[in-house]
Amino acid sequence: MRDENLVGRWDTGPYDYGAMESSWLCLRPDGTGWSACANVGGGSVSHLNWSCPTDDEIEIRYVWTASGQWSPGEPPALVEVEEEGTDDTVVRTRYSVTLDTPPLAETPMTTLHLADAVEFAHDFALATRDVDGADPVAGDHG
Repeated sequence: MRDENLVGRWDTGPYDYGAMESSWLCLRPDGTGWSACANVGGGSVSHLNWSCPTDDEIEIRYVWTASGQWSPGEPPALVEVEEEGTDDTVVRTRYSVTLDTPPLAETPMTTLHLADAVEFAHDFALATRDVDGADPVAGDHG
């Protein structure tokens, strides 16, 4: 089971006031996606599968992760992979999707609130619902 309200690319940017990193979470309608975290020293990206075991819970099952150097952009692209491999991490957490005004925004935004952090963040603003094949790292890893 999947909640269509979760589909999209979510971004911590509007919540990153004073933070040294930014995070992204991309959830596609087919139950695949990716998450990423970047700072001035580099970052990481992970491919994942997701589902909703209950009405207010999301389960994220990571399948592959890589870390390395980024190029700027929204989201940035991983241009130099330093480490990569399979990942069997599972995150199961409660969530809500609400209209919220983040500290760095002037108007309310659709926001995904997670009880447990994903990529070091609990709050992600919706950047776009259009989540085609875009991926912050090239290659097919799961």
